[in-house]
Amino acid sequence: MSDDFPYLWVWRERTWEFPGARFKTPWFGDGIDRAGQCCRVLVRGSRNSALLEFEDGYKVITSRGGLRRR
Repeated sequence: MSDDFPYLWVWRERTWEFPGARFKTPWFGDGIDRAGQCCRVLVRGSRNSALLEFEDGYKVITSRGGLRRR
């Protein structure tokens, strides 16, 4: 764990609900469960959004609600 990545991503799954169907998928579209991985905020956006970068170089725009300080 590097000091360059001061946050942890904690959200694991997203639940989708449709009439007659309900299922869970990983939070990010790349299909990888990133819960517990270190990340950093590159840019803070409006409406509680942020551009995050994970240690493996993956970048995504998402809600800051899933971030926790290490």
